[in-house]
Amino acid sequence: MTTLEPKTNFRPSHMLHTPERGGLTAAEPRSLAEAVQAAVSAVDESTLRPVARRDAGLAFQPKTLLALVTYCYARGTYGSTDIEDMLRRDVHFRQLCRNEFPGANVLRRFRRDNREDIWFCLTAALRFMAEQKVATGSATKITEAQLAEEAMRRIIMAMFIDNMELNGD
Repeated sequence: MTTLEPKTNFRPSHMLHTPERGGLTAAEPRSLAEAVQAAVSAVDESTLRPVARRDAGLAFQPKTLLALVTYCYARGTYGSTDIEDMLRRDVHFRQLCRNEFPGANVLRRFRRDNREDIWFCLTAALRFMAEQKVATGSATKITEAQLAEEAMRRIIMAMFIDNMELNGD
């Protein structure tokens, strides 16, 4: 039986530190892309589980996949098939990665194998977005617990959407 329950056995090293403002880079990010980049840079690459050979192209490298998945989840694109379709249509991404891009199965496996690191980076990305909303007056202060919970909700949403696609709705 398939369950939609999230794995809760996070590696302890990730639970001891939530990404906090200013703790990722010296310079404050000015865009979501910069916030994602800073969060991904703060991740120890040895904690990431690769889903392709070491000599695979740039698009299949763990930190590239981490940045890609984090950015998409932060922007509200959760389905691995939707992310794959977006990559196919993105001329700049295709040029950068020499027309190689991860398929939905690779994205699903990366999420399954690296959920804790995605959670860490997504929490940082959501913090940036929340701070932007607070700065413009369109939102009130959001707590770290709320950010962490929202990051986990988005990861679960991605799992749910992928599960529905695999099981044919």
